[in-house]
Amino acid sequence: MKFDVNIHKVFSHEKPTKAIASVVMDNAFVVHDVRLIESGKRMFIAMPYKVHKDEDGKEIRRDMFHPISADARKEMESAVIAAYNAKIEKQAE
Repeated sequence: MKFDVNIHKVFSHEKPTKAIASVVMDNAFVVHDVRLIESGKRMFIAMPYKVHKDEDGKEIRRDMFHPISADARKEMESAVIAAYNAKIEKQAE
């Protein structure tokens, strides 16, 4: 699968969220508001989600989009991290 990533916003604060991206897959589908999170020494992506309440009033978060397989997630994650690193390098120039 081919991923084209557009990093919309880079955060310079010390909080875990480092960037917000849109990801186009195989020139056929796009996912907006993919977050790049840094936790400890690793980075990972978090999918856009919505919050709703269950019958008991408890808030439930549900991803609006997510890869089905671990391999697909890893590929998408690698593409987002590479785009983020390229954007950081370009900003440093």
